[in-house]
Amino acid sequence: MFGYVTPVKEELRQQDFLLYRAFYCGICVETGKKFGSLPRFFTGYDATFLAVLVHDYTTQSVEFTTGVCVGNPFKKKAYVCENPLLTRVAAANVVLGFYKLCDDVTDGGGIKKRFARSVLKKAFNKAREIVPEVERIVREKYAALRELEIKNETSIDRASDCFASMLRGVCEDIAGKTDENFAALTYNIGKFVYLADALDDTGDDKKSGNYNPFLAGGREYEGRQKFFDKYSDEIGFALNSTVNRAIESFNRMSFTQSYSLLSNIVHVGLRAKIKELLNSNEKLPRPKI
Repeated sequence: MFGYVTPVKEELRQQDFLLYRAFYCGICVETGKKFGSLPRFFTGYDATFLAVLVHDYTTQSVEFTTGVCVGNPFKKKAYVCENPLLTRVAAANVVLGFYKLCDDVTDGGGIKKRFARSVLKKAFNKAREIVPEVERIVREKYAALRELEIKNETSIDRASDCFASMLRGVCEDIAGKTDENFAALTYNIGKFVYLADALDDTGDDKKSGNYNPFLAGGREYEGRQKFFDKYSDEIGFALNSTVNRAIESFNRMSFTQSYSLLSNIVHVGLRAKIKELLNSNEKLPRPKI
């Protein structure tokens, strides 16, 4: 959906890369089975991370199979087989994708966003029957965020809390359990996604006049790199402190089959994404792993 929580492929072990792709393809296949072919195109890397995380956290057993891919029917790929947790992840991803499109439309996303939202509506109705609590959490948190945007909230922490709390609640409902470290990890991952997306959108939001927490409060914008340089201390603190808290929570948790993959994403991938964001003169392209 956003694509800011990704592994660093060059530092992944081969077995971890295959595991990551198997979860990604598993979500895609499960989405196709439950919600139709078109919603499969909303499968994203952030959802893949969440799937790997909640499967390991809940000690959900994972089985694999192989099959052809709708995007490449001439090559078989390994993917995670259907299980109740994977179904909930796929449903939650559809719900999150639908509300993200609703938010984009509200922000003036245009005919493409409206069309995508209409395409996803039927799948969304099915998904919310599977994860009704997830739908409630996402709907209410997006509404709360909209209120802050209307008020032009100047506090980056207050603005990001809505999305951070939303992702924490979604993950807790998917997993069916929680603890202090899991709650803190998912909260800060959610906060990181919100901050990274807002930072990446500074140019577009300045042009359109849409709310952006980094632009609120009278911060001057004279181009992406000039803005990053001028407010580097504030931006760096917001992102790095969030990642630090995510890492601290992760380090207090125990993982089994997916530890090295999750460690790559949390310890390496988040820092790499900050560097990529701050060194880019334009909005980041959709990642490919």
